[in-house]
Amino acid sequence: MAFRPALGKDYDRLEQDIWVHLGAEAAQVARSLSLPAGNSREIASSMMTVFSLFFGPEVKDEQVYFEGERAVVMVKRCPFLTRDTEMTREPAHLFSRCLAFAITTTEALNPGYTLRFVRSMCMGDRNCEMKIVRKDTLKEKKPSG
Repeated sequence: MAFRPALGKDYDRLEQDIWVHLGAEAAQVARSLSLPAGNSREIASSMMTVFSLFFGPEVKDEQVYFEGERAVVMVKRCPFLTRDTEMTREPAHLFSRCLAFAITTTEALNPGYTLRFVRSMCMGDRNCEMKIVRKDTLKEKKPSG
């Protein structure tokens, strides 16, 4: 927040770039720890391990697995949301940061997979729900007309 006045309109773009870079670093940490990332289950587990290493033990998650093609991570408690609530701020600004970090980490762990948010606590949902899926299973939306 200290940099926002100095950077002006460039702040949001630069901050997004930082979170993307941090996601790539998270994947590098996972590789250095030999955390697996061969399928959605391994990616979910490795991503949440690195998330805890980077942001502390306050993160509480539950992982649900569906075959090798997709996994769902439910975050029940988030350290970012906790800090934001302590400062009595509106948490919606957190979503773009978390999105950039989570997608970049997932795709850096295994380029064949990506992540989609289904629910987000900072956007008012009860918990966060992230779906990890193989990219080749996503159906492209074709323009109508």
